[in-house]
Amino acid sequence: MNTASENPHMSKDVLRALIADSMGLTAAEMPGDDEDLVDYGLHSIAVMQVVSLCQQSGVEVTFPQLIGTPTVDAWWRVLSAADRAAAR
Repeated sequence: MNTASENPHMSKDVLRALIADSMGLTAAEMPGDDEDLVDYGLHSIAVMQVVSLCQQSGVEVTFPQLIGTPTVDAWWRVLSAADRAAAR
C-alpha cells in the first residue's frame, strides 16, 4: 500500500521522510517499514512532531494512535484510515 492516500500531500514516502526528520535520521538510516522505530531511537517528542506534521497536512491522527504500534507500516495504515474517514 504505497500509493498516495486521499490526501495528495501524504504518501508512504512522505511519511517515511517525516519520521526520519523527526528522528534525526537520513533516508538511508531509516529502518524497514515493519521494524519497531523505538529500537532505532524513536521517542515521544518525535512522535508528537509526526502527529503535528500530519495534522498540518490535513490528516487527523493522534499520539495514542501512533505510539501503540511504532512502525512505518502501522502508521501508514492509521493515516490511510484517517484519510478515508475524513473523506466520508
